Amino acid sequence: MTILRALPVALGASATLAVLAGCAGGNSPAALSPSATGAGQAVQRQFAPGRPDNSVLPPNVARISNKPVTTASFMDPDAAGKPLIFVSDAADGVVDIYTQAGKGKKLAGQITGLTEPQGITTDTSGNLYVANTNSSNVLVYAPPYTGSPMLTITDAGEYPVDVAVSSTGIVAVTNICSAPACPLSTGSVSMYAQGSTTSCATVSDSAFNFAQVMFATFNDKGALYIDGLNSGYQTSFGLVTGGCQATSITYINYVYTVGFPGGIQIDTEGRISFDDPVREQIDTFTPPAGGAFGDPVALTPLTGATTPLGYALLASGRDLYVADSGGSGSAEEYKYTGIGSAINTIAVGGQPIGIAVTPPITKENK
Repeated sequence: MTILRALPVALGASATLAVLAGCAGGNSPAALSPSATGAGQAVQRQFAPGRPDNSVLPPNVARISNKPVTTASFMDPDAAGKPLIFVSDAADGVVDIYTQAGKGKKLAGQITGLTEPQGITTDTSGNLYVANTNSSNVLVYAPPYTGSPMLTITDAGEYPVDVAVSSTGIVAVTNICSAPACPLSTGSVSMYAQGSTTSCATVSDSAFNFAQVMFATFNDKGALYIDGLNSGYQTSFGLVTGGCQATSITYINYVYTVGFPGGIQIDTEGRISFDDPVREQIDTFTPPAGGAFGDPVALTPLTGATTPLGYALLASGRDLYVADSGGSGSAEEYKYTGIGSAINTIAVGGQPIGIAVTPPITKENK
């Protein structure tokens, strides 16, 4: 069984990052401990001003971008109220905004002044939630997204990677690991009540199944599905229930080969789908039975993508957009569970990691 391992690799004065050594297997990692990985396999976070950390990514996507960035956030008035696509660019510290309509998509807006934005999501009111990794917070922007955040959710001492919002307004934030002890400490998930800026619950896994928690999504019953890497740098899946009363992460076993943890979504049939940026495909599973995933019931090949990471299902549930961190950086539209190349491509540039849409896929859309 080969696994993903993380090794310190210098990128100038930038941060170190994960290095691909193979594909993650599916055996339970419960027996692993920090001693199972040497110091040379640690993901060490070393920040420099204006440089992205990249430790959430395989190495072939690590780069510093010089894409032109506006000095102030803006939004095209003609795009107001239209279905939108948001793409976080960690390298340039911005979230780019595009309209969904039309094939020749131009930049309709941009949120600037961020510090390595990674996972993003939207709610039914059109609010945008941004995991602002290097500032250890989550910023919430209301339409038209041009002013200051309407809410700053404090994630002190953590490095947030992704954010998810439940149908009741509970906000979940996934953390790679706690600062400054990263990576030897355990990754975690912090919960926030609707409108609150301080955590009401934080859960981790003492068995080191989640040394890094990466991406997350709520189902319509308020259960949170997560993925990440264990202390042996194998992909792990888990479940967190209870919202503000959450007390633990339940590990979900699996036997299917997964290369690296990427975005997670719940589709219109209540199935769970995971983006695998190494195998360049999205695997769709029925909810786990007996604490384990079986084989996928559907596959979505992301033909032409190089390192697809975060992704978002459109409200119809028939199409999706993926943040492609490889190559020159782009966002691509694919038919969900379809076969073939992208049907639409947006030249984003920089380092796309997170992607979200309005309106989001919800129970009401199903």
